[in-house]
Amino acid sequence: MSQEERKLKRRRKKRRKLLFISLIFIFLLFRSVPSLFATAFKTSLPEEHVIEEKIETDAIIVRKESLYKADGEGKVEVYGNQGERVAVGRKIARITLLDDTSTLRQELEEIENKIDVLTKTEKDVESVKNDEVKLEENINIIINDIQRSISQGDYEQAEVLKDKLTLYDEKQRDISGDNTLINQSLDSLKKKKDKVASQISNNVIEYYSKESGILSFIIDGYEELYSANSIDEYEYSDFKEISNKQKIISNNDNIKADDPIFKIMDNFEWYMIIKIDNLRDISSYEEGDTITLTGEKIEGELIGHIKRISKDKGKGLIVASFNTDFVKFLDKRHLDVNIIKYKRDGYKIPSKSVVDRDGIKGVYIKEISGIVRFRPIEIIKEDDEFTYISKGDQNYNINIGGSDKPVRTVRKFDEILLNTISVKEGMIIN
Repeated sequence: MSQEERKLKRRRKKRRKLLFISLIFIFLLFRSVPSLFATAFKTSLPEEHVIEEKIETDAIIVRKESLYKADGEGKVEVYGNQGERVAVGRKIARITLLDDTSTLRQELEEIENKIDVLTKTEKDVESVKNDEVKLEENINIIINDIQRSISQGDYEQAEVLKDKLTLYDEKQRDISGDNTLINQSLDSLKKKKDKVASQISNNVIEYYSKESGILSFIIDGYEELYSANSIDEYEYSDFKEISNKQKIISNNDNIKADDPIFKIMDNFEWYMIIKIDNLRDISSYEEGDTITLTGEKIEGELIGHIKRISKDKGKGLIVASFNTDFVKFLDKRHLDVNIIKYKRDGYKIPSKSVVDRDGIKGVYIKEISGIVRFRPIEIIKEDDEFTYISKGDQNYNINIGGSDKPVRTVRKFDEILLNTISVKEGMIIN
């Protein structure tokens, strides 16, 4: 074979090789085209989502609490269970006193002084009971004495004078006989005197419930600071930081005079004071409205009523009342809460799929047939990544501006196009 023939053979071989490579390249290119189109028209289904707007804040629980304190120092015994409902007159606690009974002796002395005053008053009233002028003069003298005692801060004397005034007033109304108020008062004081004297001699003080309610031995120190008696007076400035300093009173605990022993709480109505840092957040609320709360320490939802809204320079306080779930919050004072302004069922869709067509917000969907359709949407809420839309009515219709009748919106299994570039209604996507 000549040299020219060999060169020609090599050129032919080279051309066949290039042709083969070109065919492979063209094949691979055609294979990739459907994938490119598939990427361009990627879709996503709407995701069902509960849409809510909430205000994150904190609240303080306020209850109707009667706090019982020790009248002396000693060891305590308790006769009830935490969270138990007790009736009036139930024995709750007993303190075995140490040697110091000075507090009880002071109480006994005060009772004896009251008995002496009322006994003398009884004689004085009897001596002038038919002299209306003298009765009136004595009443005026006592009123002046009460005012003077209060101005001097002698509230104990004012209390005694008040009892005297009551007796004169009753006599002025011509109340007589053995069952008079003075006899009732003296009888009550004498019984109390006997009880205190017995406690001193036995070195024991017993405590009975003066009202019915839920018993608690958990003392947090805020019972008097946050009291239902002041529920109409709290302002934003009264919202203090709450520290966790609960104390649980148990058998054989050492108790000092004036230490809390237990409390009895009214479980029929209780309250929260809820801090509002921006009054604009609650502009839609009015006194008397229902309020819904959630939170880490709240099971499900807690529903109450707004009793009062306090406003102070753009900040405020909501006082909410509740009549359920009292026991669940028996040992709590401070809560992190969410005020749920609204809650709706809707769909969550990617924000990048939302388009504006002729001033109407909507998305493009691909029907089963592959035809592209525009579906208007009603936006409830949106953020950088997702848009939250209404489900519409039972027929998936919504009302939009410029239309006198409802129009179809997105449905659960609609395929929403994510890439809206060059997409038009009516085009067909395989």
